[in-house]
Amino acid sequence: MIDLNKLRTFTVVADEGSITKAAERLYRTQPAISAQLKDVEDETELVLFERKNSKIYLTKEGKCLFEYARERIDEIDAVVNCLRNNRQNLEGTIRLGVHFELTSIFIPEIVHEFKAEHPRVRLEIIELDHDDLEAGLLTNDVDLGLVTALKKNSFFETHSFFTFERQLVATRAYLSTVTPELRYEDLFDLEIIASSNLLSDYKFWLKANQQSQLIKQIEHIAKLVTVKDAGAMRSLIKKGAGIGFYDDFGVRSGGLDREIVPVFPDSNPITINIKIARRKRRTQNVLLDEFYDFLVNKSLAV
Repeated sequence: MIDLNKLRTFTVVADEGSITKAAERLYRTQPAISAQLKDVEDETELVLFERKNSKIYLTKEGKCLFEYARERIDEIDAVVNCLRNNRQNLEGTIRLGVHFELTSIFIPEIVHEFKAEHPRVRLEIIELDHDDLEAGLLTNDVDLGLVTALKKNSFFETHSFFTFERQLVATRAYLSTVTPELRYEDLFDLEIIASSNLLSDYKFWLKANQQSQLIKQIEHIAKLVTVKDAGAMRSLIKKGAGIGFYDDFGVRSGGLDREIVPVFPDSNPITINIKIARRKRRTQNVLLDEFYDFLVNKSLAV
């Protein structure tokens, strides 16, 4: 089967009657044009051009292929343009479910870029916890979600969006006020800041550091401050209010806040894997497919 790009090159050369002019029109080198013409002749097993006095002329077979190829390419271009116009004119509502911790991290940029491409589409951002987000996807109350965990994976189509690490940190000033030889067992005597009553990050962090035996103590934390999102947690940590989790983009390299350091310098961070998820469907939805593809492409740049 002839490559469409090579066939397009053939039609331009035939139309111009010159490899030099075709190269200028296609912004390619003459050797590249000649190589593609040879490929077309090899693949069709036909002589398509005759060369006389440094000029090229279509053979009988070449003329036949040129007329047919030009019509087909024009038809393909028309279909592509139609699809592009349809894409630009998409309208409707997309309900994107996001765990409340992630809302301030990715959503503003996603909304801005997608709305720039599709101004007639309404994006509804729904903040949910992990279980409610999965339930919303299953009941079609949420169209797509940015999730960190799914219990019923077989029901969903997913694609990796972003992976980062989250470390338990505090300010140097705060740590200077606690026991110098801090042990994992002392963790629950500190002021603990958490983004939800579930304290799931602390459970995962203890497991990552082979301290699973301490998980039961989480239920008996005396000095606990709960906040709505990661932004509020970071603010309290910076003010020296206690210990909490920081996304590990710059903590270890000192890139973000040099006064904020891991509570246990040799401890392992939690790895957070964010996925794009939607329920598997039997029917096509152009609008949701467009947004899903947008997020997939966005994941490559994050």
